[in-house]
Parts: sequence; structure tokens; C-alpha cells
Amino acid sequence: MAEHTIIGKSVRKVDGIELVTGKAKFTADMKFPGMLYGYELRAGVPAGIIESIDASEALKEPGVHMVLTAKDLLGPNLIGVLPPFDQPVLPDREIRYAGESIALVVADTREGAKRACRNIKAVITPIEPILTMEQALAEDARKIHPQGNVTFSRTLTKGNVEQGFAEADVVIEGSYTTTFQDHCYIEPEIACAVPSGDNRITLYVSCQSPFHIRGHVAANLNVPASKVKVVQAYTGGSFGGKDDAAVEIGILAGTAALKLGRPVTIAHEREESIAGTNVRHAAEIAYKTGARKDGTITARQVKVLLDGGAYASESPFVTMKAMIHASGPYAIDHIEVESTSVYTNKTYAGAFRGFGVPQVTFASESEIDELAKHLGIDPLELRRKNGLKAGDKTATSQVYDQSVGYLQTLDAVEPSLRETGTKENDGRYLYGTGIASVIQGISNGAEGVDVVGASVQMSQDASVLVGCGLAEMGQGSRTVFSQIAAEVLGIPVDWVTVRQVDTDAVHDSGPTVASRSTTVGGMAVKQAAETVRQSLVKMASLMFKTDESMIVLKEGFAVLTVDDTARIPLRDVATAAYWTGFPLMHLAFSQAEPADFDHDTHQGRVYIAYNFGTHLMHVKVDRYTGEVEVLKHVASHDVGKVVNPMAASGQVEGASLIGFALGHMEKVEYKDGIIQNPTFADYAFPSIRDRIPTETIFVEDPTPHGPYGAKGIGEPPVAAAAAAFANAVSQAVGHRFTHIPITREDIAAVLQEEV
Repeated sequence: MAEHTIIGKSVRKVDGIELVTGKAKFTADMKFPGMLYGYELRAGVPAGIIESIDASEALKEPGVHMVLTAKDLLGPNLIGVLPPFDQPVLPDREIRYAGESIALVVADTREGAKRACRNIKAVITPIEPILTMEQALAEDARKIHPQGNVTFSRTLTKGNVEQGFAEADVVIEGSYTTTFQDHCYIEPEIACAVPSGDNRITLYVSCQSPFHIRGHVAANLNVPASKVKVVQAYTGGSFGGKDDAAVEIGILAGTAALKLGRPVTIAHEREESIAGTNVRHAAEIAYKTGARKDGTITARQVKVLLDGGAYASESPFVTMKAMIHASGPYAIDHIEVESTSVYTNKTYAGAFRGFGVPQVTFASESEIDELAKHLGIDPLELRRKNGLKAGDKTATSQVYDQSVGYLQTLDAVEPSLRETGTKENDGRYLYGTGIASVIQGISNGAEGVDVVGASVQMSQDASVLVGCGLAEMGQGSRTVFSQIAAEVLGIPVDWVTVRQVDTDAVHDSGPTVASRSTTVGGMAVKQAAETVRQSLVKMASLMFKTDESMIVLKEGFAVLTVDDTARIPLRDVATAAYWTGFPLMHLAFSQAEPADFDHDTHQGRVYIAYNFGTHLMHVKVDRYTGEVEVLKHVASHDVGKVVNPMAASGQVEGASLIGFALGHMEKVEYKDGIIQNPTFADYAFPSIRDRIPTETIFVEDPTPHGPYGAKGIGEPPVAAAAAAFANAVSQAVGHRFTHIPITREDIAAVLQEEV
């Protein structure tokens, strides 16, 4: 690979100082004269019919200005990412989950609004809730939505699975389940709407899709999109969760602000965040895998059922992604995957880091270990024998000639596997080592159009302003964009400022999902910077009176290639370019190669690239208590090109911790359709003390579709870490766990049975 001065170097987060010193302004820090506060009344029953809502007593409370119900909304009272658009902002008749908002109180204080909610008399006739996918799919089941209880269903077919099973010497089957998981970001959902004299609304929101919010708010306020400005404040985590919920409270805050002519803030408490907003889909997954005696996998047949809860949200996207990734990073000739999401009367499920891949990866990699055990083949060697490499066909028959570094990730973890494999069990402690591999599509791919617009503007002092419509949520995209612009323009990183997203100032770049920021967004920044660079090189060549090919930009100077001492400060070049009329600003668009596939078989081109990875976990299990300690965790991923090693490692560590929590402790617990653990006092999730010791090993097999060959890394470690944990614990205990999370109680129960 070419040598770079900034790309590939560990650069401190450009917004790090603001974040650690408390100078960063989050939405809760926004204060405006005359500000009011909103609080939502929740249904409290998982299914029912609203007979009436009487807010008269609530309106008598001191400081209460308004109570909004469905009849008071200004627009269609409908939100949704894509068809079926089935979610109301506030329901006007039917309740579909217990945490659903049915009214908004606006008052001088948040406490006053919350208190007034208790005085609203809502008459709701309960109806029998549908709480399992089995109930929802029953022939005589009540329809949660007019179109039925199947949200979305698709089937992928490659080859002929019956032929593949006929060619197999061994066929194994397994059933696996996963549960709901909450995002657990430290900052709950919040939106602040500020009306202005020109009949506009400015929304300050903790979110990840500002333009998505703008479109929905405009539609539901019945105003043109140009009348709605969305500013993404510093965001305290999202992981997919601050999309639907941000839209909902943005519309409610905006409606109240327009009607009252005063700023309105809605900030969720933790209980509202867990019980009222989207979670990760729970899943039931059945696998059937056929193989020859030498380990060659001949066929995989998979059935995926996803519990999408009350509304569609992003279930269609998750259903598709689970289907495409269910067969794993393996070259298999015969594959059939049926993937279906189902409505139930539980909190709706939507986007969550990994987007359906963690669920199927856990099941797939558990089955691969079981197949290895059945055949008497080393689990790593079984994966290596079947692993995708350049030129192989993926599950959708897409062929990549490069950037298929899966086998290298196996090589990277192998030394640790051999090292940990020698640890013997002792009287009290059991030891196990598990590996798991993942394939994760980069870009929106089959789930949607993928276009990013980015602008690069150089001032006369050679400082640079970058604008991009993708949101910074802590993942470090502002730093990566700064590095890319600085590399292209030959300036220090601290000369670059990446603006926070403001829909009036940057181009609509779609949602910040699918690990697309670095790959697609970074390419747009690179292209825009290269056009500005052309102006600088052209101007410098005139100043040097030489050919453009003799000019390089580096260290803040225009430099002659033949004489490194011959330098002109870029601030002088930029000033001259400005007065000469050479453009120093450019807006570029990066469009991922669009998906092109058969919609019946789902064979064809889906993603611009895949991230491949393999994780190893070595665990110690206390046979008396079921307590698990992760002694070693090695994570290897093919990222194409590492833009910022420190930031990339941080992404792997954070995503792996979410995967570990999915595999070991996190679950949303329901009883009769009501969440029983909606606070951090009851919902088990990892703290800093649960941080697992992670060693990251990057494989660099560049993709032509990303800047400098880079591919995203934000999501894939979630899936691999959860699956590796499950395999490690199963090996240690000597029992195949077919569900996650595998809690201490689950482990202790199995060990107790063996006593």
C-alpha cells in the first residue's frame, strides 16, 4: 500500500477535549427563554382500545399549558422507515404495546408535566394480547394490523438444498433462540423544538438520522421540509436506537412548540427509554447443515423468525440482513434461508448495532462447532476449509476479486487458540475456548439506496471546513473525515473542522447505519477534497512557474517534488487561488454501487464490500456459582485499510462488549406483555468492571469502494463476540447452550444437574 502521512496513524478524537471536559453541548444543555417541558402518558396495557381520554383535570394543574392527544396533531399522525408505514405518533384508537404514548402534557417544569399525567383519565378496554410469535402466526390469530401479523418475509435460494443434502455424509440440525436487548446508551432520548418568527421550527436532537427526522416532522406538522431545521447536538450513544424514538418525540415537541409559540423539550427517563422505544429483535432460528466426511459443507437450510413487536420500524431491513448473512462467511453451493419478522404486542424492535447479524451468527457458529464435533474435525480447520476467499461466490452469488480477508483473520487468532487450548480444568474452575466468525455487509446494499454528499471548503488561511450529512454518535467519524481531508490536502489534522450536522448546512446523506460512515461517507469527503486540491496545485504551479505534476502538498506547504526546500505556505497558495478565482469549495457525492439482484431468489449484487472477522474467547467458569471470567479475547477483522488504529480498536472493543453482554447478561424480561426490568437497577448490562481484555488484530485487504481501501468496523464485532462467548462457555461446561444470553443462572443450573 502507498505510504501516507495521516491515514493509518492513531489520531486523537478531534472532539475529545470537549467531551472529556464537559464543554460539549448535549441537547439537555440547551436552554432557551420561555422553555416548556413535555412528558408522555403511556398506555400501560399491551393491547387495548382507547374509549376516551379526559385531560380536564390535568389542565387544571398549575403550570400546565397543553395536553396533546392524537386529535390535536397537525399532520397524518404516521411515522415509519419504509412500507408498511404503520406506526402512529399517538394512537387514536388501538393500543399495540404497553409502553406506547397516548398523550403529551406540556408544562413549566418536567416534574409538573409528569404529575399532571397522573390526572389524565384514559379509558382503555383491554383486549387479549398476542405475546409470542407462535400465537401471532396461528391460523385463527387476531390481526394486530389490518394486513396481518407477518411484518415482512423473504427467501434466499442458491443452488438446490435437497441436492446438497443428498451429497452430504452427515446432516445435523439445531434450534436456537435469542432475546430482546436494549441499547443502554447513557443519554436517553431527547429533543428540543424552538419556534422562530419566520414560522420555522429548529429541532436540537440526540439522533443518528437528522434528515429522516426533518422529513417526518415536516409531514406531521404539515409544513414544507424547508421550514424544519434539525441540528444534531452531541449525542451520548445511539447504536441504532435514536432513529424512530427521535422522530416520535421530535414531532411531539415540534407540534407543541408550534401551537404554543415557545420552546419545548421532551427528555425520556430510563424507564421510558427501555419500555417505550425500540429494542433488538428476539429470534427463533432453525438450522440444518449438511457436510461430507472431509468437512466440506454441501448445504445449509435456515429458518429465521424475528419478533418485531408492535410496529414494523426497521424489521424489513433486519429481516433482509439476517437472511443474507445466515449462512456465514462460507463458500456453500446450496443454500436456502427463509427469514420472517412477526408482529406481537410487545415493544417494537428496530435498528440495533449488527442489524440481525448477531442473532444468526450466534446460531450459525454454534452449529459449525457442533458439526466439527460430529465430524471430529478441529473447529478452526473446518472454518478454514469452507471459508470464503477472493473469487468465491457468497450466499447471494456475488463474487469479490479482492478485499476478502476472512482466512487471514483465522490465521490471526490461531496462535492464541493453540496457546489457550492447553489449559486444564481444575477442581472448581472449568476452562473453555471458543472461536466464531462473522461476515457483515458494508453499505445499505439491498436494504436501500446509499448516497452520501460531503463538502470541503478551504479558507484563505488554509484551514478547512468539512460538512457531511452523516451523524457523529461517538464512533469517531468526525476524526476520520478530518484525517481524510488532511491527507488529501497535505495539512495537519487540527487545521480541519468537521461541522456537526445541521440540515440547513449539509447535504442529505441518509441514515448513519450499516457501518457506512467511513466507507461511503469517507469516499465523498475524499472526492470533495481532491477537487479543492486540484485548485491548490494549479495555483501553486503558476506561482512556481512549473508543471502541475511537479507539485505536492504536504505539511501545510506546496512543495516542489525535485527540491523539498522549495516551499510555499498553503495559506499563501489558498489566498492567491481565492483572488484568482480558483474554487476552494466543492460538494461531492459518493454512491455505493447499487444492489442488483433477483427479488425472488435474492441472488445477485447486494453490498459493495463485506467485513470479515474471527473472534476468540478463553473463559473461566466457576462450577459452583456459574460465574464467568473472560481471560482472553482476540478479535481479528478485515477492515480493508485502517484509517485510525486507535479509533478502530476502540470500535472493536466497544462493539465486542455489547456482543459479550448479548451473549451473557442482557435481556428484556416480559410478564403478560409488561417489561419487568425497565431501569438500570434491574436490567443487567456491563459496567466498566465488566470490560473484557480485548486484543485487536487488523487484516488489511483493501476494497476499491472505500477511501484508501477502508471498510467499516462499527457493527461486526457484536456478532462475533456473542457467538465466540457462547462457544467458549459451551466448551467449558460440556453442554451446548442453544440460547443467548447464557447467564450465570443458566450455567449453574446445567452444572447442578450434573452433580
